[in-house]
Amino acid sequence: MIAALKYLCFPVLLLTCLHVVQAQQSQAVLPSLLNNKNGNNDEDVEEKLKQKMFVKVSVSKSKIYVGEPVMAAYKFYVAMRISDQPTVTKQPEFSGCSVKELNFDQGPELENINNEPYAVYTIRKVQLTPLQQGSLSLGKAFVNNFVQVDNPDDAFVTKKYNITVSNGNDEVEVAELPEKNKPANFYGITGTFSITASAVSNKIPVGENGHLIITIKGSGNLDAIDKPEINWPTGTEHFDGSDSQHIDKSDFPITGDRVFDIPFIGKKEEAVVIPPIKFSFFNTVLEDYQTISTDSIPVTFIKAISKKDEFKNIVTYDISNRHYLWIVPAIAAVVALIGFISYKRGQSKTTQTAPVINVSTPPVFTQPQPVYRIRYRTDFSRYLNELEEIQENKPFFQKSKDLLTKAVAERIESTEHSEQVLIEGLKQRTYNAAVCNKVEALYEAINLNLYAPYETEADLVFYYTELKQTIEVLQGEG
Repeated sequence: MIAALKYLCFPVLLLTCLHVVQAQQSQAVLPSLLNNKNGNNDEDVEEKLKQKMFVKVSVSKSKIYVGEPVMAAYKFYVAMRISDQPTVTKQPEFSGCSVKELNFDQGPELENINNEPYAVYTIRKVQLTPLQQGSLSLGKAFVNNFVQVDNPDDAFVTKKYNITVSNGNDEVEVAELPEKNKPANFYGITGTFSITASAVSNKIPVGENGHLIITIKGSGNLDAIDKPEINWPTGTEHFDGSDSQHIDKSDFPITGDRVFDIPFIGKKEEAVVIPPIKFSFFNTVLEDYQTISTDSIPVTFIKAISKKDEFKNIVTYDISNRHYLWIVPAIAAVVALIGFISYKRGQSKTTQTAPVINVSTPPVFTQPQPVYRIRYRTDFSRYLNELEEIQENKPFFQKSKDLLTKAVAERIESTEHSEQVLIEGLKQRTYNAAVCNKVEALYEAINLNLYAPYETEADLVFYYTELKQTIEVLQGEG
């Protein structure tokens, strides 16, 4: 019990390589692993130590559909009677899926296995969204453990062992989405969602911008949600809008919303109705397709405000100079009077204090030096070299999107991850329209290759060159 309490007090930071302070234990701590009577050699001891520590992966589901998120948690287990110093030497790697890191408590937790207490540490927690049918490999996490065991042959010598453990070849089975009941407007979104829509104002002057706000909220692959199709009434005209995303990584599945802001105008005075907006997805709880819709939205286009009416009642008085010329001499007289009074008071004060003369060096005021702000710039060369080695479409475009997002965010000094928010920020922070257009075009091409329901042939060398040039320009901007 004392040894268990000691172990629970170790400050373990497994995400930063699990630095554990070595504990002092008595010679009888591991009687079953190392003693004279059994004649154990080092190989036997190492094998028995490996049985007392392991990495385990737990998943939310073992069978999922393409586009359905799955949670994978990687945990390191170690018997509490072992004095050890574990280090995570390699984190799992993934392919054929998008990856989002989830928040977690690293531990330790206490778990009994075969009536023996184990300390359990979470070393990683991710949400994986498969992009293709087949087996989704969960990769391997490797933990190296430096273990010290008292030597029964010599009480003053400690035997040391380096033990490396990892999880097995864990996989999740990914099935293709069923064809039965698939809606015509379905484009690969899975999860559970709700949708709402409203106009910022239901009375809009002809020719002026109105705004249609569509909000899709829920859990699932939010990144892949595109603007729903809208059947605009005759006599209206709409424009490219913006979208933003807000997510919560505190739990699985990741929840959040995607908001679309679409400007539109009316061409004549009339009352119109924007019909219900539909959104189809595969409900992963019901395991069936679902189509949801908003309410219809009435909008009235009213008479356009003329320039004459716009400024009517704003300028209702003459503000020409001649009406206010009297103010100038009045102000001058007031200033002169104040100056005369101040002079008399100063003269009076000087006369009273004349006997006392205090001479001192006047203070020297130093001009404040400008604050030089050194902006950190990521060295993208290593990441681009890794990207150049990728030959498969999905991993290539996923990494490309991550690099482009990082480069744009760094350019505008933002912590945002939404591409629309970053693009808008880039437009506001730079006058280089060509770069903004290139970034938008790259995002569009990357998303098409990532989230299209079918895989297209893509010239990876071309996209690599375009991405590299764009990142170099972004880093070269002021």
